[in-house]
Amino acid sequence: MSHIIGVDIGTSGIKVGAIDEESNLGYITKQSYSLLYPKNGWVEIDLSQIWKLTENMIQETIQKVSRNGGEVNAISLSTFCNSSVHLNARGEPLSNGIIYLDRRSKIQADHIRTQIGKNRLYEVTRNRIEPGMYTVTSLIWMRENYPYIYEETFKWGNLSTYILFKLTGQYVMDWTQASYTGLFDVVHYEWSDAFCKELQIDSSLLPKVVSPFDIVGNYKGIKVIAGAADTACSSLALGLRPNQMFESVGTSNVLTVCTDNPDYLDNRFLNRCYVWKNQWLSHGAMSTPGAAVEWFYKNFLHDKESKAILEELPKESVIGANGVFFLPYMLGERSPVWNPNARGVYAGLHLNTTKADMLRAMYEGISFGLRQIYEIIEENYHLNFNRFRSIGGGSKNRVWAQIKANVLKQEIEIQEVSETGVYGSCLIAGKTIGYFDNLESPESIVKNETLYRIRPDESTYLKYDELYQKFKLLYPSLIEFFDATAE
Repeated sequence: MSHIIGVDIGTSGIKVGAIDEESNLGYITKQSYSLLYPKNGWVEIDLSQIWKLTENMIQETIQKVSRNGGEVNAISLSTFCNSSVHLNARGEPLSNGIIYLDRRSKIQADHIRTQIGKNRLYEVTRNRIEPGMYTVTSLIWMRENYPYIYEETFKWGNLSTYILFKLTGQYVMDWTQASYTGLFDVVHYEWSDAFCKELQIDSSLLPKVVSPFDIVGNYKGIKVIAGAADTACSSLALGLRPNQMFESVGTSNVLTVCTDNPDYLDNRFLNRCYVWKNQWLSHGAMSTPGAAVEWFYKNFLHDKESKAILEELPKESVIGANGVFFLPYMLGERSPVWNPNARGVYAGLHLNTTKADMLRAMYEGISFGLRQIYEIIEENYHLNFNRFRSIGGGSKNRVWAQIKANVLKQEIEIQEVSETGVYGSCLIAGKTIGYFDNLESPESIVKNETLYRIRPDESTYLKYDELYQKFKLLYPSLIEFFDATAE
């Protein structure tokens, strides 16, 4: 039987799997890797290491399919955003990749914001400019701090550009990824020549922009399809359509909305082209909720407890965590505050505070941050929901999900499909090579069911409304402190 391999590269690991012509997903393998923190505020990836792991996993999957009497007809990618990657004329990385968590290019971001102006930036990119998150800031930082690397650069791109080059020898970037460079016109689907000229960036450094469905080349005789950004692939796997929303819970915690009206896009969100032309995804993205929970577990719980403690321990506390509040900005924050200097804070600690209070305060603080994002969706996108779907490893934590449901006053449908990045990239390739004719209605293809529903408890609404108002006072009172201690 014919198969398609999907490769999903996240910020902490790689997943590779394959689907057959009946959309059955199998052959899942996983491999972790570590981010690099060479200096305070710097976050990088070892590109060569990621390629080596990825190629080995692809080859192993091809062999597994072959041993079971099948063949692989296509390979497609799902990769995290964002990363800034400099490649020489042989396609070799000239440095580590600089990823979206990196904060070193604050001066460059300020310069771009001043030179081009916030309104013009939004008009073209439908985004703001922030250090690391929109990779033009990292590109200019490299030019100003390591000019010899910039001068040797033949092509600049992101992680997908590098991996696709290693697979095919072609330099490309699909439009869901290009949307986060700060140089891409997301309405007209083209690089902004005006921005390149004003920022003195040679446009020949930029890779060709392609549709996620385009065939880029071949890897050992197997067609390689461009694929898309991870959240775009997940959106496709879930069958997301205009005026719909879902939640993803991993390292980050994100509410994603689809729209067919670019005028609705809000610059407090991360906005990108969807895999379908003339549709856009808008991500209300909190950077580190899942990472914060993992940090708490590793530092305070893991010596004696399994991860089941993350659901058991908060039950020993009460609504409001006995007066403790948590600000979930462990490495700066994106939506809704957009402050790279913000940091995680526990407030209201007292001598009777327990670990249970602290963990519950963390879940509540993350949920309050998510409510701020949801209110933007209600007000600016003119959308209101009674329920939404949730995916990702963190979504399976029932206690955390219940707190979110209570704070947002929403029913949450926890989805069975977990490898949505792999699945979505396979669906993209499947449409390209003719597996699936009706991908606009993927629910007829994707075997995606609701595991269970978390219904909000109305008896908690008044208490959480009161706590939410108090939570909103915390960040503004600390802005001056965050700025003063940023260095």
